[in-house]
Amino acid sequence: MNFQEGRRFLAAGGLNMLAVLACADLPQQAAQLMLDSAVPLANYRRLVLVGHGGRRMWQALQERGLDTADPVDNYSITLTWEFIHDYLDGAPVHWLYPNTEYIIPLQQLGAAAGWSYPSPLGTGISPVYGVWFAYRAAFLTNGDLPLLQDDPAPSPCNTCLEKPCIKACPVGAVRLDAFDINGCVSYRLQPVSPCADRCLARLACPFFPQHRYSLPQIQYHYGRSLIDLRAWYGVDDE
Repeated sequence: MNFQEGRRFLAAGGLNMLAVLACADLPQQAAQLMLDSAVPLANYRRLVLVGHGGRRMWQALQERGLDTADPVDNYSITLTWEFIHDYLDGAPVHWLYPNTEYIIPLQQLGAAAGWSYPSPLGTGISPVYGVWFAYRAAFLTNGDLPLLQDDPAPSPCNTCLEKPCIKACPVGAVRLDAFDINGCVSYRLQPVSPCADRCLARLACPFFPQHRYSLPQIQYHYGRSLIDLRAWYGVDDE
């Protein structure tokens, strides 16, 4: 087993966020949500969380080609399984995310890993990547992996006085008290919406612009989410 070499392998492919958490020490609420979803936490010692921050993953994915129905998930799963096989000696794992029926509280796990804090956008904000990161895979294992979490760092939102994300939201869905998901969705589903293939509030975040996704990546992610929203709410494509 060569865990550190495996970390470098994942990072080279753009999956540059990795956390290893002790299943027995997970936050109570997160653990209970997973237990209620029939996740066999008691049978495993470690929960491994894989994510990406910044632009490298999209670049690496382009190098492999966007030729599957869900290229981001396919790429993330493929790279994570290569990591398991080649660097964890093929240790048996129990897959949690993506493409399972489990309810996995990714934001809570990300907070436990030191990856993120709550933000007015309703998503997490990273002390390293700002709002430009995402969760890509999660699995359980009994492999002898060292615990791995990011060092504590303050939330960028704590130092942001102007809150441009709130001002940039055209429908007022971005708030300090609670993100208005219904208002956001309703506005995105309008026939001609400036938020159809991007989030103006997210783009207004001033932190770590060097990690901001390229416009094609932004349009890809928001385009897919819009397709899902239209299907869920029964809205015909325009």
